Amino acid sequence: MVLQQTPWMGGLMVATFAGSALMGAVVYGKELYNYLKPRRLGIYGPTMVGKTTLDNFMRTPGEMDDIDDRTMHPKRLIGGGYVLPTASRKRLRWQGEKRVVHSADIGGQQRFWNLWIDDMVDRQVEIVIFMTDTRVLTGNGAQIIDAVGGFEYLVDSLIEKRWKYRSLKTRIRGKRYTPKQIWLVANKADEWWDENANILWQSNRLREHKVFDAHRPAMRRLQKAGIPCRVSMMATKIGWNVEKTMIESGQMNATDSYYFNN
Repeated sequence: MVLQQTPWMGGLMVATFAGSALMGAVVYGKELYNYLKPRRLGIYGPTMVGKTTLDNFMRTPGEMDDIDDRTMHPKRLIGGGYVLPTASRKRLRWQGEKRVVHSADIGGQQRFWNLWIDDMVDRQVEIVIFMTDTRVLTGNGAQIIDAVGGFEYLVDSLIEKRWKYRSLKTRIRGKRYTPKQIWLVANKADEWWDENANILWQSNRLREHKVFDAHRPAMRRLQKAGIPCRVSMMATKIGWNVEKTMIESGQMNATDSYYFNN
């Protein structure tokens, strides 16, 4: 028996082909947009938390060496303060998703905290990544101040618009600046991951982990100010959950399960 092609079958084939072509155009268009319009990320946090390791991993994925030196910045010859580092372009891939981002490696010592704000305002950073670790739980007083105080300084600066401006230009831009999202990322999970963390991970309840407890007052302030704050975990040294977190941070509609809304 020979099946005769009917007009509606031909129309179906044309529609299928057209749909496939449209889908391909959409995918290509998305990739082209991501390439031509990279996300501007700002990566900040206390000293020795893993910011430089993250920067290196985004340039070239793989297992990272230990970094013992702190990131330093030279002083400006005119105007005071420190020289703002130049952001670089990185390409990220995760499960078929591609993303191009711009970010800079900025030190975490207290004297460099104002550089975080300068970087945000100067580049009009869209997504802020603040890295923390379990030193907020087990560290000494200075380490806790570095981690908790650094995040509070960042939040206060964004909400109250008070910091030392580098120029009249940054003063004007800074008064109108607000990031689209802030991500609080607990790093070095390979050193402290346990069964409780695994349970929270599997059930999309990361925000309940105790590593975020010290930051909750600042996170609540962000929520009240209308700035979305999400949480995640990673291990930059071994590359665990790095690409996933960085790509999701660049998606303005990332899953609501990561919102802090308690």
